[in-house]
Amino acid sequence: MVIKQVSSKSANFTPATTDTPTDFNQNSLSVNQASILLTKGQLLAYPTESVWGIGCDAYNEAAVRRILTIKQRPIDKGMIVITDSAARIEALLASLTPLQRQQVLDSWHAKIADNNQAQTWLLPIPQALNRPIPSWITGEHDSVAVRVIAHPLIAQLCSQMVSTANPFGFIVSTSCNPSGQPPATNRAEAFAYFGDEIGYLDAPTLGYIKPSQIRDALTGQTIR
Repeated sequence: MVIKQVSSKSANFTPATTDTPTDFNQNSLSVNQASILLTKGQLLAYPTESVWGIGCDAYNEAAVRRILTIKQRPIDKGMIVITDSAARIEALLASLTPLQRQQVLDSWHAKIADNNQAQTWLLPIPQALNRPIPSWITGEHDSVAVRVIAHPLIAQLCSQMVSTANPFGFIVSTSCNPSGQPPATNRAEAFAYFGDEIGYLDAPTLGYIKPSQIRDALTGQTIR
């Protein structure tokens, strides 16, 4: 892949203002360092099942808005979030029928060797949640796009993000590229886009061939 160098200025990127040490950005992070960076409102590039993603703490509005700016994505479209396990989001699965629920769970439990496309599901949002899903994540929808990520390192990161403020351990997941550029497939390509303005959790992707498929858990309809 040929990567076009994109400056933060041309990508309309505004880094977070925090006291996070600069070497967090210049070197590949540990999972613990990455979780600290995210809780401080910064952005992180990381491997997913297929390409690299760029994400942030889903409950940090300012961080999400920086990603929306990078992607030139309207806030009303909503964002995909990832977490580490289906048990973590039991409250979001409770309203599904047994058949709907099993279809979702089966897609997340598929063996890596037998899968070339990760599955993201639009899940209905219950009216009563201890911590509501933010509007900057759902957009104009009454559902939230969730994937239990198959990448073990990123699943570990999601588990470390769990807190009172982020009870589901949600991390925003969108392809790691400025608008109009191809997604990064490794750290070098991600760094060519964003330099030391974001953090990097370096590891191989799982080698999935296709980007994640998005389906509606209530209807089974494929959205993407």
